[in-house]
Amino acid sequence: MSDRTDFKYRTASGIPVHRVPTPLARRFNQICTSVLVEALAGDDLTPTQFAALRYLADEPDIDQNGLAMRLGIDHVSTGELVRRLEAIKLVERRINGADRRARCLRLTRKGKLLEGRVRPKVRAAHQQMLAPLGVERGELLLDLLVELVTANDAYARPGAARRKPRRPGSKLNSAREKAP
Repeated sequence: MSDRTDFKYRTASGIPVHRVPTPLARRFNQICTSVLVEALAGDDLTPTQFAALRYLADEPDIDQNGLAMRLGIDHVSTGELVRRLEAIKLVERRINGADRRARCLRLTRKGKLLEGRVRPKVRAAHQQMLAPLGVERGELLLDLLVELVTANDAYARPGAARRKPRRPGSKLNSAREKAP
């Protein structure tokens, strides 16, 4: 892998594109999120809410911790997400027979209908986004992304990219305090 900075690549609007994984991943995430938001327009769902509905449609009765792991978000955010989906009658919680402290999640009839109606729109949006690659290379990109995500799972945890809190007296804080 090289860190080429010759700016051989540019967006349609002429913005230079670095051939470096992190900025490319960030830009690709922006594109994916924008495409998904457009596809969900009018359905009053956020991308994370739709992702939760997808997982629950494909894996009914997973618990809240399992949903958090699949979405890559922390347990508190998952709890809030589930509360919102439950309040609008898209998701219901049931007591887990194996562990009465845990709650299994599943889509309600309304949730199944909404997910079934929205899924084709999202699929079409994803196909349109990947269209510049052609079908074969689009599938290859997805295979490579899955390979990278599964191989680097140790880094894919909520909060992993957050900066550590600064402690009073640290070198960074001391330097800032001395700056004019």
